[in-house]
Amino acid sequence: MNPNDTIESYVADVIRRVPLKERNDIGFELRALLSEMLDERAEAAGKPADDAMVLAMLREFGLPADIAARYRAPGFVIIPAEQTRQFAWLSLGGIALQWALTLPRVAEGQSLTAWWLSWGLGAFWWPGFMSMMALIAAWIRQWRTAAPAWSPRDVDSERVNRAAMAFGLVGVAIAVTMMIAMPWIVAQLPAPFPRIFAFDPDFLRTRAWPIVVLWLAHLALMGWVLAKGRWSRATHGIELAQTIAWIMVLGWLLTMDDIFIERATNDGAHFGLGLVLLIVVWSLAVSVHRMRPRLQAPNVAARH
Repeated sequence: MNPNDTIESYVADVIRRVPLKERNDIGFELRALLSEMLDERAEAAGKPADDAMVLAMLREFGLPADIAARYRAPGFVIIPAEQTRQFAWLSLGGIALQWALTLPRVAEGQSLTAWWLSWGLGAFWWPGFMSMMALIAAWIRQWRTAAPAWSPRDVDSERVNRAAMAFGLVGVAIAVTMMIAMPWIVAQLPAPFPRIFAFDPDFLRTRAWPIVVLWLAHLALMGWVLAKGRWSRATHGIELAQTIAWIMVLGWLLTMDDIFIERATNDGAHFGLGLVLLIVVWSLAVSVHRMRPRLQAPNVAARH
């Protein structure tokens, strides 16, 4: 096979992957480009083009499938490329968390086969749910008639929106109050809710207090930041310490078997705590990442 035949074979392999109505134009353009590149390479080498030269050039140019992709219009993108790694980590993390929360049942006597056919395979609902949310988001992006206009963000990222923060702080305070009062609220509900959501008395007496302390500390921190109108290095440090404390407390709570008296309610509480723990760990990772300098001068000495 002479060099021209090799180029023709390569072009044919590319254009069979592109829409039919565009094949002639793309093939003609690609053939001319490759022939010109081969002539330049042969002139630089000072000898006629041969099979080895054209094969080396085409392999450097790229696989036919990759070249054809450059000519095709982008299709319906469900997960943008920049979000792929985040999607993968959240999917795998959700499955791992659900397995970690349910595998102890095997140690308690449930067979591994029964666990796999129930909780094991059932954990894959999470990637499916995330995929459906990504699909809905992609449909919404496709329906937009125009791309959203870019607006500059506030350079002073430490300043807070006092109105929004005050609204959120009130909401958190109400939620914390309801959670603290939950044993008394549940007792006023009609049967069978008091029995289903009955806390273990020993848990309320001896092990619930760290949660209340952390809630109150968080409210105090948010109130201080709201009063000052901006974050500082000190308040960021306190928030980081509180996040680490929450991770430790949530991990400690997951080791307990007696938060609620009812076993089914207790299992549901453990599952919810596990999801909250995953969110808090992710929040900590994002916070630490954002604390790094945004732009760093290149290390010129390292390059040389």
